Amino acid sequence: MEAIFFLGRFHPLLVHLPIGFLILAILIESYSSIFKIKINRRIVNFTWFTAFFSSVLTSILGLLVAETGHYIDENLFMHKIFGLSLTAISFISWFLRLSIFSNLFSSSLKTLSNTIIIVLLTLTGHYGGNLTHGETYLVDYAPENIKELVVKKNKYVELEIDSVKVYDDLIQPIFNQKCVSCHNKEISRGNLNMDSYSNLLKGGSSGIPINKSDPRKSLLIRRITMSTSELKYMPPDGEPVSFDEIKTLIWWINNLDKSNENLVSLKVEDDIKESLEMLYSLNFTEKQWFEKISIDKIDESLVQNIDNSVFQIKYISDDRKFLSVKYLQKNVSVSDIEKLQKISKYIAYFTAKSSNISNELIKGISNFENLVKLEIQDNNIDDESIKILQSLKNLEILNIHNTKITSKSIEILKKFKNLKRAYVWGTSISRSEVDEFNRKEDKLKLIGGS
Repeated sequence: MEAIFFLGRFHPLLVHLPIGFLILAILIESYSSIFKIKINRRIVNFTWFTAFFSSVLTSILGLLVAETGHYIDENLFMHKIFGLSLTAISFISWFLRLSIFSNLFSSSLKTLSNTIIIVLLTLTGHYGGNLTHGETYLVDYAPENIKELVVKKNKYVELEIDSVKVYDDLIQPIFNQKCVSCHNKEISRGNLNMDSYSNLLKGGSSGIPINKSDPRKSLLIRRITMSTSELKYMPPDGEPVSFDEIKTLIWWINNLDKSNENLVSLKVEDDIKESLEMLYSLNFTEKQWFEKISIDKIDESLVQNIDNSVFQIKYISDDRKFLSVKYLQKNVSVSDIEKLQKISKYIAYFTAKSSNISNELIKGISNFENLVKLEIQDNNIDDESIKILQSLKNLEILNIHNTKITSKSIEILKKFKNLKRAYVWGTSISRSEVDEFNRKEDKLKLIGGS
């Protein structure tokens, strides 16, 4: 096997011979045709034969070096196909130029074959260059406007942090770019398939590539961080695994048990946040409530049709999409709440204190799907009202002081999806219950207590 590797490495040395002879042969014939100068046929035929013979030798050495398995199969396949095709047409070009067949090889056929050879030379060289130097070698130092036209962007898809899955969205994309071309279901170098989490953990000929107890000693990490001159360095071709990608992989192995969880459920250190921001443009800054909600602009005529002696309505965002609604009278009715239904999804703040709100009215308020802040203090609402309000998935602030709620509502409030603060002064909930709750809970804070 080592002899094959040794001989194969002469491929880059010999590869320039067929290129030079093919171009020389085409130039000689073109010069002869353009300037009507007769050139000794033996010189032409010898040049074509040398081009063909050196193509054969180069192809053989190329097939040997391909056996090392150090190249991405997609690029290798294309380079191999175009290279063998070039060898074949080199033979045809030489054979048909022999004196006994020269009458069959018209000038138009020569032009066609020469054109095909130039195209094949270009394509073979292109894919060969990609194998040895990477796809961006020619334009690494080109002006940005040229680079943007030529270089295929190798960025990951930008993600919204709330929906990010640790393995599926952060780790598998790295493997897809750097590993899966050689480690997949069809082609599993080293019997390792990296196209999914479950297949990765099955391992390969060298064992399981993950070492949870010491991530840096994982076979995966060792292979991508060893010297590029090492035979087992990965990936052997193309863009290496970046520093940010390596940091992300080590962080993932440390949190291997949470691979299928959402990113927001994990504690992410600042340096890992920086890497994830670089790779995926993730924004770890907590969004304002109005940034989280996607909604069309309100029809202002709907607002104008509401009696301003009953409700005070104000816009609370620069884009005039969200509303603050305050009830101005003492006894709110079902019909009053019904008048708000046409603008219900635009109501972000709603205030109706000391207005005799009942459970029936609470049902109407629970339809305000984008409600963020609700102030219904000094009303005769109870634990049943809190159950009804549980459907408000965007609610962050709830003021229910001086109401009839009891300690039963504490467990209900815990189930609110985004609730951050609840004011419970003047209720039957005691201060000690509030303190105990706040010691145990980080997400929601109760404020007050009797």
